[in-house]
Amino acid sequence: MRIGRILCLLFLGLLSFLGNNSILYAQSKISGKIIAKDTRKPLAGATILCLADNNATSTDSLGNFSINVKAGTHEVQIRAMGYKELRRSFTTEDTSLMIALEHESNTLEAISITHRAKYRNRGNKAVELIDLVVKHKNQNRLKGKDSLSFEQYDKLKFGMVNPKPIFKMGLSELNFFFDNVDTLQYPDKKLLTIFMEESNAKVYNQRNPAKYKKQIYSQKKTEFDKRYINNHNIQSYLNYVFQPIDVYDESIFILNKQFLSPIADNGKHFYKYYIVDTIFNKEGYFIQLAFEPRNTTDLLFKGKLQVSMDGSYAVKQAFLSIDKQANLNWVNQGDLRFHYRKNEEGVMLLDTAHAFISFGTKRGDAVFADRLSVHTDYELPAAIPSGTFQGAPVEILASAEQTPPKRAVDLNPFEQATYSNIEQLNHKGSFKTLLAVGYLIAQGYHNLGKFELGPLEYLYSRNNIEGNRFRIGGRSTQELTDKAYVEAYAAYGTDDQRWKYYVSTAVSLNGKSVVTFPAHYLEATVQNDIMEPGQNLSFLKGDSFFRSIRKNRPTKWFDMQGYQLQHVIEFGNHISLTTGFTHQDRHTVGDLLLINSGNPDELLTQITTNEAHVDLRWAPNEKFYYRNLTRRSIIERYPVFNVKYTKSIDGFWGSSYAYDKLAVAASKRLFLNQLGFMDMKLSGGKIWGTLPYTLLELPNVKQPDDRHTIDFSMMNPMEFAADEYIKFSVFHQMQGFLFNKIPLLKRLNLREIWGANMFYGRMNDKNNPYLSDKVVEFDKNADGEVLTYVLNDKAPYWEGSVGIDNILNCLRVEYVKRLTYEQLPRVDQDRFRVSININF
Repeated sequence: MRIGRILCLLFLGLLSFLGNNSILYAQSKISGKIIAKDTRKPLAGATILCLADNNATSTDSLGNFSINVKAGTHEVQIRAMGYKELRRSFTTEDTSLMIALEHESNTLEAISITHRAKYRNRGNKAVELIDLVVKHKNQNRLKGKDSLSFEQYDKLKFGMVNPKPIFKMGLSELNFFFDNVDTLQYPDKKLLTIFMEESNAKVYNQRNPAKYKKQIYSQKKTEFDKRYINNHNIQSYLNYVFQPIDVYDESIFILNKQFLSPIADNGKHFYKYYIVDTIFNKEGYFIQLAFEPRNTTDLLFKGKLQVSMDGSYAVKQAFLSIDKQANLNWVNQGDLRFHYRKNEEGVMLLDTAHAFISFGTKRGDAVFADRLSVHTDYELPAAIPSGTFQGAPVEILASAEQTPPKRAVDLNPFEQATYSNIEQLNHKGSFKTLLAVGYLIAQGYHNLGKFELGPLEYLYSRNNIEGNRFRIGGRSTQELTDKAYVEAYAAYGTDDQRWKYYVSTAVSLNGKSVVTFPAHYLEATVQNDIMEPGQNLSFLKGDSFFRSIRKNRPTKWFDMQGYQLQHVIEFGNHISLTTGFTHQDRHTVGDLLLINSGNPDELLTQITTNEAHVDLRWAPNEKFYYRNLTRRSIIERYPVFNVKYTKSIDGFWGSSYAYDKLAVAASKRLFLNQLGFMDMKLSGGKIWGTLPYTLLELPNVKQPDDRHTIDFSMMNPMEFAADEYIKFSVFHQMQGFLFNKIPLLKRLNLREIWGANMFYGRMNDKNNPYLSDKVVEFDKNADGEVLTYVLNDKAPYWEGSVGIDNILNCLRVEYVKRLTYEQLPRVDQDRFRVSININF
């Protein structure tokens, strides 16, 4: 009996042992990596669900996953936004799976067709969910946090799609470059990368007061021959049109256009939303939404959103695609992906943002651009070191180019070969020839090594004094030195049979390049040429071939001898200070007559001035393209301000004029979401002193390029003069917002533009030749009609324009009308203006 009990207990103990061990050993796991079948790149945020027990997990930023399951064989469901669902059986013996998902290309189209007729916002659960996403947007977006910091890895690529054999014809020594074609990223595209940039940065953000800082501590990029290619400008342009993006932004800025985000405050007025799926995994419960444009021609997306249902209504994933019918040129494909991951506090943090765009015609792709941003090592809230926000918001450390990149995602073999291939390409003679020809066509200069000749469009022009004008000019290059710069020209007129010249040089004062930002240099200029009254010294003074065939080209001139010395210093916060002295000796030529207002028998034939000036410029967060000393701002949402004070120095070097000038100017671009963008310029000034009107403000005189310049296209040269003035300009590009709503017409992808320019000025009695005998009379034309007018106590001068842009993707037609002072003699009241304007 006792033995039986013992055996029974042993049996029960054995069962208990086996049972407990079965529990221990039944728990196993399946692990692996999820990738895209076409690109072979990891998919972050893919959901892996074991159908037997509804246990789920998701992949990390590198596509890796691990899920606990009972020992044996299990049917597993794998889903990722934008990809086809996959079901497959795995065993617990599978510990290093590599699972590839295919793109889901037709799902959105099917949804659109199925629901198009019966869609409405009222009572739509998808719209109610979007309202909650919008309501919680500020608390979920990273910019809404009190402070944070993270590491950012960026990879930007630009290149050719499916390069054709024609590019190899006669260029056999370049075959090695065209053979480095990436066939991994997209199965239907062969990508040849021409430009690639990688960078690592530490990013800091603070809400109150709002401050942002990005410190780039590692940077590597391809570079072409600096004689022909300004690598900085390529980098600046690509980083401008492919800026860092976030689905939480009201509008996503890409390709110089604003695409309304699907979670914008007013998104439901432009998008349709549908609930298409529910997702459960270890991170929680999510609802997947599909969205599409109400009007496919507007600048909108179609795609999917994955929204967290834990009460935060935060976006977990987003896939956005540019609609092929959007009012956009040259874009055949545009895909944006966002992935957010939840931290330990449950906050969704942007993990990965990826944008891929291919460009071309309807016949096929020609070029592509690709940008990948990976964010890691979040600190929330962040301990931000003191002094971090000083200087420019984006700062490239001096050691960045010497620091190897830390890659969040490995380069594929084709990407790895890009750097060495570009370096090898630069040493090929046939490639140098191609660059030289392209440089001549694009920039108008022919490079000779240490110097270059040009610009091409200034070789010939024509005016009423010189007749046929021939000019040869040039400038030094950085091959000579980057610590100094020289530009010069010589010109000859066949009618006046006289040589003119210009020489300018700048020398660095800080031991650094004279042309790169921030610069510090001393500049000296000498010029002897015929100039419009009111015009300043300049290498490009407007005597190009195209300027000489304008209808309202100048006809009154001074023969001018000028000298200028300037000191220019730029600071890292984009404040610049220019101080200088200018001497100008002007002699009347041709039919320009300056008759003494107190004695009609006396002519003023010479005007000599000495001016000292201080010019303060502030352009917060400015980015620009540059070539030598010429800067061209990349117009973003930040304003630009100028204040310039000029003091005459009379009593020596032949000058007897005593006066002071103050000029202020501001310009800003307003981004208006779906209504496009509007450029506004405002300037004004005052002149103290008794002066001939040619030294006063002449609003339609061509000046050196400046962001504040307003071109009054319907105003004649020297038509108005003032010693107190204000100028205003507005130009609105609506990007097709109205035309997109008109059936049939919207297929043409036309875009609306309108603008207006205003000038108002007053003239003090002592400068008014009708009231003062100490100045000169306004000049007259051959018929005795006065050419210059005063607006004292009269209405401002206005001109307006309306037009259609993007005709055949390249033409702009405007109707320009003079709105005031139409009764003045020898003025055009209106005209049509046709120009070439190529844009996305």
